Amino acid sequence: MAETQGNEILVSFRGVQKSYDGENLIVKDLNLDIRKGEFLTLLGPSGSGKTTSLMMLAGFETPTAGEILLGGRAINKLPPHKRDIGMVFQNYALFPHMTVAENLAFPLSVRGMSKTDIAERVKRALSMVQLEALAGRYPAQMSGGQQQRVALARALVFEPQLVLMDEPLGALDKQLREHMQMEIKHLHERLGVTVVYVTHDQGEALTMSDRVAVFHQGEIQQIAAPRELYEHPCNAFVANFIGENNRINGRLVSRSGERCVVELPRGEKVEALAVKVGQPGELVSLSVRPERVRINGHSAGCDNRFSGRVAEFIYLGDHVRVRMEVGGQSNFFVKQPIAELDPAMAVGDVVPLGWQVEHVRALDPLTAE
Repeated sequence: MAETQGNEILVSFRGVQKSYDGENLIVKDLNLDIRKGEFLTLLGPSGSGKTTSLMMLAGFETPTAGEILLGGRAINKLPPHKRDIGMVFQNYALFPHMTVAENLAFPLSVRGMSKTDIAERVKRALSMVQLEALAGRYPAQMSGGQQQRVALARALVFEPQLVLMDEPLGALDKQLREHMQMEIKHLHERLGVTVVYVTHDQGEALTMSDRVAVFHQGEIQQIAAPRELYEHPCNAFVANFIGENNRINGRLVSRSGERCVVELPRGEKVEALAVKVGQPGELVSLSVRPERVRINGHSAGCDNRFSGRVAEFIYLGDHVRVRMEVGGQSNFFVKQPIAELDPAMAVGDVVPLGWQVEHVRALDPLTAE
């Protein structure tokens, strides 16, 4: 995303809280600025507060505390239909008794537009999602993917400044879902509309977004561009929730500047980046991505070298996941491209492996959820 467009703030959450029972906060203290024109995804496990935050922005839920600003003005008291926000839900929410064209015309006629303007806009919206041929059909006569396209067109037809999407692809099969991810992403690039997207699918969040806000227990843990989140998670929850991650528990021995030394349960020492650590002697968890681990001869130049026992090969077409026993842990995974896999390596072999300092992060000890 270009920096130039990225500085104007469209939506601001300021100290927003939400509780349904007056005791438990579903959203704890949300401060979030959404930039004009960006594709921002709210990502997290169920119950983390992401959907509640979206619903407060839409106007279907009221904040218990704090305020939400849209274009600089508070909208806490503004009803949903006055917010100039398009919505797309997982269940499409199309009117079954209306044709596709009538479904798209509805938000426009409610806004008092003339018939000719409506016809023109409906036509434009239909061509945007490549459904011109189906204008006269009813939702029941269409596939799930087509219905989702209509729902998308309906959210965009009145040219809102903001479009909210709540798990819109949840009901589609894998292939169609991946296709629609790209469609929505390209539509966003073409139209420049601001999109706030909710999902619990981290692959989807990484693929589609300019920025991702990771929610956990009602709070944003980290908000960053997808690559930043994956390569530089700020705590153990984010490291574990996004992508595959090897976690090794240990104790902090020493720290100097950005680096630290961590001792594993069996006495091995690891040099790591000190990202979120306490005092020497305290527990930490190390995070290493499976694709950053080198095996056999490839590990010769690594800063941190160990040996591990091969426990299992899991074949995935373009790569193989090798499950290994390393440092007293039996679930340590190494991701090997097929081209780099040593065909002689077998289950039971003890092999050298290693990784560079910049690829291992020392983080807070992850408490059992």
